[in-house]
Amino acid sequence: MNENTKKILIMAVCVVCLTMALISSILMPKTQFNVKSILKNIKNESNIVQNEVDSTVKSVENLPLKKQSRGAVVIEQSSRRVLYDEGMNEKCYPASTTKVLTALCVLENMPIDKVVTVPKEAEGVEGSSIYLKAGQKISVRDLLYGLMLRSGNDAAVTLAVATSGNVQNFAELMNKTARKCGASNSNFVNPHGLHDEMHYTTAYDLAKICAKAYENAVFCKIVSTSKVKIMVDDEARYIGNKNKLLHLYDGANGVKTGFTKKSGRCLVSGATREGMQIIGVVLNHSDMWNDTVRMLNFAFDNYYMCPLDNAMLTGGVNEIIVKVKQNVTANWRDLRYPIKKDGSEKLVVEYC
Repeated sequence: MNENTKKILIMAVCVVCLTMALISSILMPKTQFNVKSILKNIKNESNIVQNEVDSTVKSVENLPLKKQSRGAVVIEQSSRRVLYDEGMNEKCYPASTTKVLTALCVLENMPIDKVVTVPKEAEGVEGSSIYLKAGQKISVRDLLYGLMLRSGNDAAVTLAVATSGNVQNFAELMNKTARKCGASNSNFVNPHGLHDEMHYTTAYDLAKICAKAYENAVFCKIVSTSKVKIMVDDEARYIGNKNKLLHLYDGANGVKTGFTKKSGRCLVSGATREGMQIIGVVLNHSDMWNDTVRMLNFAFDNYYMCPLDNAMLTGGVNEIIVKVKQNVTANWRDLRYPIKKDGSEKLVVEYC
């Protein structure tokens, strides 16, 4: 084969290859790769939709909670002012969000560092557990972490017996404490929230109970903790918080999830931004994470904390009256109250 023949053969092979490549590019379907689909975005974890988390909600009409859902409310913690509600007084079963009240009762009546013995009736309680055995020793503090982070029903019973002697007496304490919080449409029969027809509350009642609990620094620390080491006898155990909002929502600092077949999905949430602590409650909401985020966004987008000393600077047409006892409320001029950002509200301070 001479030199010219070799060149012709090489050129022919090249032409064939280029032709095949051209045909393939025309006939083969093009595959498009979405860059976002292969990037992990923490805001998409736990079924929280990114564009809904980032959205700004300026009106109640644009707040699309699931219509098959039941109780929902958002309040500002210090004033208890309702910032949004949908069926907030409807009777619902709270499931493990009951434990907000359980924790409050314990914190008001038990030394936090007291070591107690796990009673027989706490071992093997159905549902969520931190796997306690009768006779084990554990502090009230660590029981509260097990109660609020892991939703331990065995921790709930142990705390109830340690506080009141038995579950029935503790339930009476729960109802008494709830009424002091202003929760007038509730009844509690156990410390864990396992279903009972006589164990019920409303979103608004539960929000008021949680607002009171937020006045306790130990409660705030516990419910905002992502993970912690607890001691059972001499054994160290590491537990994590089931409340995914703590790492999914800016400013989230609590508080408790809940679920039974009868109650549906429930969530009590807490978040703070720019000095405004808000509490959200959704009961029997199948899309509880997204519904909660929508409500929290609505509150932060539409309200701010106005110092009472600046009341004269507000000039809206809707009067918001705040009563202050000058001789009782220390540093009342430093107090703040939530009003709308759109300028439609006028803050009026009445001294009594």
